[in-house]
Amino acid sequence: MNIRALIVDDEPYARERLRELCRNESDVEVVGEAAQGGEAIEKIEELRPDLLLLDVQMRGINGFGVLKQLKTPHPWVIFVTAYEQHAVDAFSVDAVDYLLKPFDRERFRLAIDKVRNRLADPPGNRLADQITTAVRDTVISVTGRGSSGAGRRIVAERDGRLYFLAQGDIDLIEADRNYVRVHCGSEVFRIRWTMQDAEATLDGSQFLRVHRSAIVNVNKIKVMERWFHGEYVISLASGQRLTSGRAYRQRIQGYLRNGR
Repeated sequence: MNIRALIVDDEPYARERLRELCRNESDVEVVGEAAQGGEAIEKIEELRPDLLLLDVQMRGINGFGVLKQLKTPHPWVIFVTAYEQHAVDAFSVDAVDYLLKPFDRERFRLAIDKVRNRLADPPGNRLADQITTAVRDTVISVTGRGSSGAGRRIVAERDGRLYFLAQGDIDLIEADRNYVRVHCGSEVFRIRWTMQDAEATLDGSQFLRVHRSAIVNVNKIKVMERWFHGEYVISLASGQRLTSGRAYRQRIQGYLRNGR
């Protein structure tokens, strides 16, 4: 299977160098290029590549901003940059590798080998994701995305099986790289979603995002304790505890003021 790659870098010479390196890999096909972040987002959504060769610092939207603004789970990513200080952040978004300019052909090939391993192991994962997505989209189209959402069921996966979950049974949704974990009591399922996907699908009157990586069912909140800097420690009826993010303080306070 060919690896369909999109090159994103604001330097023409850097793009040309990456094209040359890709030509030396028989299974890597360059399907497009972008010179800045906004263009990259459009091309990713249009072309759906398997791999992004992504610069970090660009004019306008940087590499991390590109991944954050995608409406769909992002492809495998190899960051290509002259700045070593972003390495930790790169692996926090599940980057396959981090190439520090300048690098040679052998180092590039090593990074591509990692992509090959991700695509091959475990086998069937991509097909399973496609099947799950197709079923979930069918359920959404039948129940109606424009409805209140309260009766809309969520299609999740566990152990190769698809489960249809009532939203009222969900306690908590947490980010997990390219997936989210859905907690229903003692059971945990997963969906290939971004947190933005989860917010758009869940009933907004029932779920509240309290952290960049967490959405809670407000009907499952048992206790909220004030913490430092406007944060809250939230205890759920299931016994789970989490701390809200500082950036979500106004959302939580708005919820409390409305008496909901």
